[in-house]
Amino acid sequence: MLLVFGHLLAASMALGAIVATDLRLLSKLSQDKVRIAPPNPFVARIVMLALLLLYATGGAIVLFGLGERADYLENPKLQAKILLVVVLTLNAFVLHYVTFPRLARGRRVARWHLADWILVAVPVATSNFLWMFCAFLGIARPWNYIMPMRDIFEIAAALYLIVLVGVFTILATAGRKVEPDQRGWADLLARSLAAVGSLGRADVAADAAKSSSSSSRRRRRAEAANASQPAAASLPPASEPPLEATRPPLRLVGSRAAAQARRSAR
Repeated sequence: MLLVFGHLLAASMALGAIVATDLRLLSKLSQDKVRIAPPNPFVARIVMLALLLLYATGGAIVLFGLGERADYLENPKLQAKILLVVVLTLNAFVLHYVTFPRLARGRRVARWHLADWILVAVPVATSNFLWMFCAFLGIARPWNYIMPMRDIFEIAAALYLIVLVGVFTILATAGRKVEPDQRGWADLLARSLAAVGSLGRADVAADAAKSSSSSSRRRRRAEAANASQPAAASLPPASEPPLEATRPPLRLVGSRAAAQARRSAR
């Protein structure tokens, strides 16, 4: 029982960290120029520690199961779960050594290349799906020794395609061009997902929309001010004062100045 509890606790730790990271991404969708940062080192350590605990407790459970019945490993559901956990582990290395360094560059989603979409969306969708599906297989006891492995993989493939389309849709929503004056279905979807990611805080999406609208107004005012400058420069110059008014008074020097000074003294 303690091994099963430890196995469940490790899965809960990893799923909690992954869900929190996904909610953080969703809460940004109502903003303009979305950038997706990699998970912080603390979250990454939690997931890696949880994966190690899952390997340890899962291996111990298999050993105890083999002690109880010799055909314990002949369960197709258990075999499918082991294979999917191996794929999950390999995908974790892809995330840490390929996906997360690419996200650390800080490039906006709207400026991603095709390689960015593939190397981010596919591993992220794979990680989210495998963690959820492996956790489901852990509690799907009615499938023990009954469900064929082929049927399990067919169900997994169908669900994975749904998750993959969902991840691509979310990233496309994050990379959309925000037009404050033209709200379409993409903006409505982004605000709805942002409200979900913010756990119902609709004011987050409203604040982002207000900020985007105010920045648009400032941009329009700046464009109007720049447009008015050439018009002011093309105005005719004001009439200049006559040359005589601007010429300084002449001063008398030499003997003529001294004679005028003597006449003034008389």
